[in-house]
Amino acid sequence: MRARTGVRPRHVVRVLPALVVAGFLVTGLFVDSVWWRSTTVLQWAPAIASAPLALYSGRFCLLVVLLQVALLLVVDTTGGAGSEVVQLALLINLFALTERRGRELIVGTVGATIATVLNLIDVPFGQAPPPLGPVGACVVAAPVLLGLHQRALRDAAAQAEQRVQETMLRAELERRQAASSERAAISRELHDLVAHHVASIVLRVGVARHVAADTDPRIRAVLDDVHTTATTALEDLRRLVSVLRDPERGPVAPLPDPAELIESLNDLVRRTRQAGLTVSAEFGPGLSTLDSVRRLAVLRIAQEALTNAIKHAGRDAAARLKVSLVPTRAVVIEVADNGGRADTSGLQVPGGHGLVGMRERVELLGGSLHAGPAVGGGWRLTAVLPENSGPEISGLGNSGEEHG
Repeated sequence: MRARTGVRPRHVVRVLPALVVAGFLVTGLFVDSVWWRSTTVLQWAPAIASAPLALYSGRFCLLVVLLQVALLLVVDTTGGAGSEVVQLALLINLFALTERRGRELIVGTVGATIATVLNLIDVPFGQAPPPLGPVGACVVAAPVLLGLHQRALRDAAAQAEQRVQETMLRAELERRQAASSERAAISRELHDLVAHHVASIVLRVGVARHVAADTDPRIRAVLDDVHTTATTALEDLRRLVSVLRDPERGPVAPLPDPAELIESLNDLVRRTRQAGLTVSAEFGPGLSTLDSVRRLAVLRIAQEALTNAIKHAGRDAAARLKVSLVPTRAVVIEVADNGGRADTSGLQVPGGHGLVGMRERVELLGGSLHAGPAVGGGWRLTAVLPENSGPEISGLGNSGEEHG
């Protein structure tokens, strides 16, 4: 925030009556030719009392305006000096009164108008004086309209700032909700993955029990215990997965086996092409050696990135999907489009959480995600998933926490 330097213009205006009074008094002391040299201090008393009142802008502005009205009427009826000072101070206090709403402003404006018109009546305007009523109304209307305009600008600025704050808060809440929902989705998928492996363990142990039926009874007892424990764990996992299942997201796609990852990605490319987006795909060697968690992440990120391309780039755009395994065993997912003109009316594309969900998924695996406009136009997304991503998955134990 910029530092405030200098004095505000409104503060300078408020001291003008005091400066005018001081100017009259000083010139009256040292200049013999001025007409007010012959006046007395008593005649200047209303003006001297009015000048400091112009500095006030608190909650009793109406009372101060009425005091200024009374001082102006006193000057007008007694023929005192400095009516210009009192008139100026009255207008300054009337400007401050525009901060108040309702009857206070109306009462102050009516009182100031009456006093101003009465003050102008005694001023000689020549043989044909102009209509003093409209003149007095215009004199009073100037600070009132200026103050109301300033208040309207201030209210508009406050409302705009409030809307900005509400928009930022809404965006932050939506981001957190999307991140939490994405964590829940990852938890469901990981529970499916674990259940899949546990089911495989139960099957293998069952085969081992059948093959080792005539072996040592102690070995058979151990196999029976392992089979019972694994079966119980599998039932618990299936109940947990059924509880975690979100009916609004529809059925969860089957987990890709190592040999089926490329086939699943090709199927995703085919579905995207059917939606109207031209897609070229390139898959590097070694993707079948990825662990289950990263295989699932690759498929979900590619699906969400191509969905975003359909939504935002449009039917006439072209996209490129590239998945490769670098020497450090990190997998890199790249999706780029040429930013065709978006016309997504009638497109049936699955919903998701966009960049927020992808970033949440990537960061939970200890990776990084970069998305933004491409150099030659369009949009480019790059996600990197390192090989050692196990410790970060522990954060899924509490999906309500914010990942830092």
